[in-house]
Amino acid sequence: MTTVSSTNFLTAMGAGSGIDTKALAQNLANAEISPKKDQINTKITKTEAKISGYGYIKTALSDLQTAFAGLNDASDFSSIKTSNTQPSAVGVTTSTTALAGTYNLEVSHIATAQRSISTSFAARDTALNEGSEFNLSLTLGSGTPSTIKVKNDTPAGMVSAINSAKLGVKAQLINTGSGYTVMLTGQEGASKSFTMTSDAVSSGTVAFDTNVQEAADAQFKINGLEMTRSSNTVSDVIDGVTLDFYTTTSGAARLDLNRDTTSIKSNVAALVTAYNNFDTTIKELGNSKSTIKDIGGSMVGDSYLQTVRSQVRSLITGNASTPGTDIKAARDMGISFDRYGQMTLDNTKLDAALQDHYDQVVKVFSAGTNSKSVYSPAPAGIAGDAYRSLDRMLRAAGQINTLSDNASTQVTKYKVDLTKLDDQLQKLLDRYTQQFSLMDSIVGNSTSTRASLTSTFSAMNGKNNNN
Repeated sequence: MTTVSSTNFLTAMGAGSGIDTKALAQNLANAEISPKKDQINTKITKTEAKISGYGYIKTALSDLQTAFAGLNDASDFSSIKTSNTQPSAVGVTTSTTALAGTYNLEVSHIATAQRSISTSFAARDTALNEGSEFNLSLTLGSGTPSTIKVKNDTPAGMVSAINSAKLGVKAQLINTGSGYTVMLTGQEGASKSFTMTSDAVSSGTVAFDTNVQEAADAQFKINGLEMTRSSNTVSDVIDGVTLDFYTTTSGAARLDLNRDTTSIKSNVAALVTAYNNFDTTIKELGNSKSTIKDIGGSMVGDSYLQTVRSQVRSLITGNASTPGTDIKAARDMGISFDRYGQMTLDNTKLDAALQDHYDQVVKVFSAGTNSKSVYSPAPAGIAGDAYRSLDRMLRAAGQINTLSDNASTQVTKYKVDLTKLDDQLQKLLDRYTQQFSLMDSIVGNSTSTRASLTSTFSAMNGKNNNN
């Protein structure tokens, strides 16, 4: 940028009129305003870089929260893998409380529900009580009879009334090809047998005296031990295991429950990676010599970097809020920090913890619970507590969003200041232009007078010489 000193200006003025006063005014105004604008633009650049830095931190924290989410529920540790030699006869599902083991299961009889059919009816709308409503009486097992009012005295109306009553027996209207019959189906188990009677005038036409299937309990053996259950879904025989009987087995089915910790170890490794990515992000944001484009060094000297790093590190160190007897903290599962602040994982130590103290590992990470609310004050284990803490940090009203919003507000103020400087620049330019135009006019007049006097003196000298 070209500037004009007072000395240069006076020298130029001595040369007479013809000076570019507009350029001269522009240069002087710029010389006064530009340094101030440069300072504000520098502040804007630094503040916007800091806002970007907050964005990188939020991303790193979000990734870390996702990693903790893979370990904050007891269900994340459901590591039992099942081998079943007769899956078409028996279904096997496991929960987090299931233990490794081998079982021989032989199902000799599955639980069945009573099925009874009515007499045959000519049509679905055959009158059963001469057009009047009638009552059915249902008795489950040895219980007290329940009354079902049939307002539409047809087979279809009777089916609708039975199903609407929801008393544990379902009805179906079946076309047999030679007429219609109503089939009643009860619930599984020997104790769930039932009787159904009618008070219709022609009661002989509304009777359920034929059983096509009897109510019976499931009969099976677990490792040779004989058992019965009223349902084909059995969850109280093997801890953490639910058995579903589809049909009888051919001999004994072999069930192998083996613990597979591959997914658990993968989730722990993902946590280590997420933490180290976060830590690297923090370091590079505060590194004035960083070679990473855009992000590197954008938050040099910002105290928040150390604050957030300490907050996150504290989520890992120290004892869990739900410690076990032998496993109390992340360090007991092979998670530690090296001298550079990076998280490391000792897989041998993690394997040993999962092998010898599996239940405690689950408790330390997840408190042994599932689907915990982020607003609950109850101890939630290392991963559960960390997930809640990161949730609070990332909320709209959290510290990082507040800092980012404040920085954005400051940028807006800086831009307002730039607008004010532009206004000030224009006022200076107008003033200088007016002043220089006046001075140029004066110089021009002086030059004209000097030229006139010079011409007069020259003429006088010439006249005197001629004399």
